[in-house]
Amino acid sequence: MRHLGYIYIGIYLYKVYRNLRRRPAASKNGAFCAGLCVAQTCAGRKTAMDEKKLRVYTTAVSIAGLSVFLLSLWEVYPYYLPGSSRGDIWSYSLMMVLLMVVCRMLPIYFAEDKTLEISFVPVLACAITGGAPLAVVLFGVSTLFTVMQNPATKHYYWPLAREPRKELFNTGNILVSISAGGLPLLLAGMPDNLASLPALGLSLLFAALCILVNLTLFILYYQVGGMGQFGTLMRQNIGGLLPNIIATVPLGLLLGIVINMPNSYFYIVLFMAPLMLARYSFKLYLDSKSMHMRTIAALSMAVDAKDHYTQGHSRRVAYYSEAIARAMHKSPSFVADVKTAALLHDVGKIGIDDAVLNKPAALTAEEFELIQQHPVMGRKIIDSIRFSDTVNDAVLYHHHRYDAKGYPAEGPAPGELPLSAAILAVADTFDAMTSDRPYRNGMSREQALAVMQEVAGSQLDPKVVEVFISLAPELDAAREPEESLL
Repeated sequence: MRHLGYIYIGIYLYKVYRNLRRRPAASKNGAFCAGLCVAQTCAGRKTAMDEKKLRVYTTAVSIAGLSVFLLSLWEVYPYYLPGSSRGDIWSYSLMMVLLMVVCRMLPIYFAEDKTLEISFVPVLACAITGGAPLAVVLFGVSTLFTVMQNPATKHYYWPLAREPRKELFNTGNILVSISAGGLPLLLAGMPDNLASLPALGLSLLFAALCILVNLTLFILYYQVGGMGQFGTLMRQNIGGLLPNIIATVPLGLLLGIVINMPNSYFYIVLFMAPLMLARYSFKLYLDSKSMHMRTIAALSMAVDAKDHYTQGHSRRVAYYSEAIARAMHKSPSFVADVKTAALLHDVGKIGIDDAVLNKPAALTAEEFELIQQHPVMGRKIIDSIRFSDTVNDAVLYHHHRYDAKGYPAEGPAPGELPLSAAILAVADTFDAMTSDRPYRNGMSREQALAVMQEVAGSQLDPKVVEVFISLAPELDAAREPEESLL
C-alpha cells in the first residue's frame, strides 16, 4: 500500500506538471493571493523578463513546499501504522482536514478588500495538539479537496485543475510558513496545559512567525516581478498582521482545548457555528456595500454618457484620487470616501443643458456660469443619500481653489480647503488638462505636471500636488482603470 501511495503521488504530480506547461500562471490581476493573510498591494506592469523570474520564483516556492510536505509526511507516517500510540489519529486527521477545507472555502471578511483566512485556526490547533509536521501534512491534503466559488458566475471550481501553478505556489508558501512557525514548538515543546501562559506565548510566536513568513514570501513575488519595492510593500502590509494574530490565536488555542475534551466532535460543531454565522452576516453587509458602490459607479457613467467630451473622466479621477489618498497614508474609510466623491463629483451636470455640455466650441460667459452651478447641484443631489462630510465637501468644493477663489464663491478660507476636495481638485485638473477637447488637444503628462507645479499654492494644494507628481508616472500608465472601480 505504501508503494501504491508513492506511485499515485507521482502520477498526480506529473499531471500537475503537464498542466503547468500548458497554462499561464497569471491571475486576473497578474498576482497571487497568499492564503493566511490577504495583503493590499500596488502592482505595476510586468515585462517578459519579470514573468520569467516569477516562474522561477513560484516554482522554487512550490518545490520548497513539496519538500516540506514530504519531510513532514515521513515524520508523521508512523502515527498511522497499526499499534501506534495515537489510536485516534485517523478520526483526528479527518476532522482537521474537514475543518481546514471548510475554513479555506469560507474566509471571514473584516473589510471590503481584506479577509481573515480562518483556516489558520485549525492549523494552529493542529500544530499545538499534534505538532507542526502533522499540521503541514493535513493542510497539504486539504488542498486536494478544497473547491472555490467564482464570484461572478457563482460556479464552484477546483483550483488545482483551473490554476495549478497559482495554487501550488500558495500552498507551498503556507506549508513553508507553517514549518517555520513550528520551530519554537519543536525547540520548546508545547505544554500539556493549553490554558496556560506558556502555551499562549508559544501560540503567539507560532502565529507571528507563520504569518510573517507567509507575507514575506507573498511580497517577494511582487519584488521579483518588478511590481514594487520590498520595503515599501512590507510597510504597507505589516499592519495587517496584527488583526490576524489577535483574532486567530485565541480561537486556535480554544479549538485545541476543545479537541482534547471528551465528545470533542459535538463541541467543535458548537465552536464553528458562530464563526460561520459571523461570516455570513458580514458577507451580506459587504454584498450590500458592493451593490451600493456599483450603483454609484453606474450613476457616474450615466453622467459621463451625458457629457460626450468627458467619457471615462469620473473613473480616471476616482483612480487618481484613491491613489493620492493611499499615498498620503489616510485611513481606509477616508480613501473609500474620496473614491466615492470622485465618482460623483460631476453628478450635478445632470441638471445642465445638453447643448451647453456638448458644445463643440469654447463656452460663453453665460454658459460658463451655468457650468459653475454643477458642484452646488451635485451636493443637493447627494444630500438625500447621507454621505459623510468627506464626500459632501469634495463634491461641493472640488472647483474651489486653494486660495479661496474659484467656485462656488462661498467656501473655506485660503489654505483651509478640505483635504478630500484638495485631492479631488488635483486629480480633476490633471485629467482635464491631459484629455482632448473639440477646441484643443490634451497636454502631455510633463506639460500638465509643469502647469500644476506653477499653480501649486494658489489654485491647488501644494502638498497634494507634490504627492501626485511623485505618483504620476505610474498612474498615467492606466488611463482607463474601469475594473478596479466596479
